[in-house]
Amino acid sequence: MTTQKVANSEFTAEERLRLYTVEQVIEMGLLPYTVRTLKIAANQKRIPHVAANRKIRFRLADIKAIQDASAVDPATRGRRRAA
Repeated sequence: MTTQKVANSEFTAEERLRLYTVEQVIEMGLLPYTVRTLKIAANQKRIPHVAANRKIRFRLADIKAIQDASAVDPATRGRRRAA
C-alpha cells in the first residue's frame, strides 16, 4: 500500500478535500518552516502540494507526507556510512 493511500484513510472526506494556503499551514504550526521556505520547496517540486489556479495549496495528506519525510530514525542517527 502506498503512503498516499495510508494517509488518506486517516482523514475524513472533508479533511481530504480541504486545501490550505502556505500561510495557513505556518499559522497553524503544522510544519516548522517559513512561508518562503515552503514556497521555494513547492516551486522546485521538492515537496508534495497542489497547484490550484497557479497557487500553492496543501492537503492534510501532503502535510503528513512532508512530516514523515523529515522523520529521523534514532537507530541510525549518528552512524556514518561505509566508504
